[in-house]
Amino acid sequence: MRCRSDRQAGRLSSSEERRAMAGTSGCSRQLEGLKLSDTSCATSGADEGSDDKAPPSEAHPASALLSFPSASSESIMETAESVGCSAGTRSVASGADHTTTSSSFVSAVEEQIERSKAHWSTLADALSGGGMAEDEDGEGDCEAEESNKQEFMQLQRHSTWGTFFRTFYGEDENPYDSGELVVGEKFAEGGQAELFHAKVTWRNPRIIEKDEKAFEYVVKVFKKGTFLRDLKSQLPHGLLQHHVKALENRESPTPKVNPRHFCRVVRGILMKNGQFAFLMQKDDFDLRSLIERNMKLRSDGDCGPFSKEDGEVMMYDIALGLEWLHNRDIIHRDLKASNVLVKEFKSTWPQWRCFVADYECSIGVVGTGFFRAPEILQACKERMASQRVEVFSRAADVYAYGMTCYEVLSGTLPFEDHPLSSKIRLLTDLVINQFLRPEIPEYVESWAQELLKWCWQCDPVARPTIEEILDMLSRNSTSIRKRERSMKKRYGDNFRYILVPLSRS
Repeated sequence: MRCRSDRQAGRLSSSEERRAMAGTSGCSRQLEGLKLSDTSCATSGADEGSDDKAPPSEAHPASALLSFPSASSESIMETAESVGCSAGTRSVASGADHTTTSSSFVSAVEEQIERSKAHWSTLADALSGGGMAEDEDGEGDCEAEESNKQEFMQLQRHSTWGTFFRTFYGEDENPYDSGELVVGEKFAEGGQAELFHAKVTWRNPRIIEKDEKAFEYVVKVFKKGTFLRDLKSQLPHGLLQHHVKALENRESPTPKVNPRHFCRVVRGILMKNGQFAFLMQKDDFDLRSLIERNMKLRSDGDCGPFSKEDGEVMMYDIALGLEWLHNRDIIHRDLKASNVLVKEFKSTWPQWRCFVADYECSIGVVGTGFFRAPEILQACKERMASQRVEVFSRAADVYAYGMTCYEVLSGTLPFEDHPLSSKIRLLTDLVINQFLRPEIPEYVESWAQELLKWCWQCDPVARPTIEEILDMLSRNSTSIRKRERSMKKRYGDNFRYILVPLSRS
């Protein structure tokens, strides 16, 4: 979820300032303890998540620390069957407030959201307010509602990717309606949108048959007053083109099973009150939460949050996800561990699978703190980020990839423990002008240290491509070569996504 970094009243502590610069995104950072089970998406082709088809893990162990329950598929099913959704949840078509079933759940969620506000990602200045209707009498909301309905109808009629945009009003006679969607409990929020658990009842019999395997979803609902005419400019064409290719694959007599390296965005949908939303697949939790969980369990301070083998495979997974994006002309702009989702397995290797997330509205985002490349930091310092679009490049994503790998290897955020961490402006100047970078722990292998330093080059041209990164990972890691053999055995030699020609119409 892309949001302006708003300071709350009063001065933040130095620790809070550091996390405000390098913390999590409100969209992809899911509440610790809420289990988001990974499933294959019935609407996006025959993709598979695990090499060994292992069952999803039990709930995140930290869930025992929380006093509120997660929204199970059973509870959502029950509210869907009740008249008027009396338990508190309701159809996304209704457009009324999304109340929940438990006051303790509400208070805990709102408390977590309030704490997370200092960690939201930053939008480009031109988009930070221009996409919202701001008035106190509700006229702006009405304007956005009518505008969004017109914009959505145009998107539905697009000759290439109109099938991505669907309503879920339960209107069998409507050719643009795909079934019924019931919204469950809210579990996260950012400056632009709120996230809810959801239950989908598909109209398509083929999808219904697959959905009986307990597919689970979330909806990312953009806030009232948000104009779809502004949001649609942020939608990457590569995402829409992938949807078209996935549908073609699903309808093929011999559909191909493809590995998944990314968070799956299923549909763009519209509520009856005119709010736009994304329907997305659930995963277990985000990588930053897993890092923090494992750091608390360490018995030795001279090691990172993961074993050497697990950490290398995570770096490989994230690189595959970034390659998938770049092959579709999608620049992430905000890569970090909290924007990587994870599926956990009980007893198979690898124990964790990573999927790059929060790329669906990538255009207009300026990233987070010191995950940003020096050229982006410079543009932000001069308040020119919206004008210098060229700084948001594959090379800038590679720089952020290096910082994300630093999180995986060290367990810490960039400059979290630096003596100047409370002096953000000075630290920024040192990063831009003096090649200051985080100190890599000595226990990190020399080849991995070299990879991070390569990604962190000041000159974008001097940084590696994502293909060069994947090659370096494979050459130096026996665990990654083992993983590659497993992937090739299951998906074929060409298991990595190749370049897909994009339609710009």
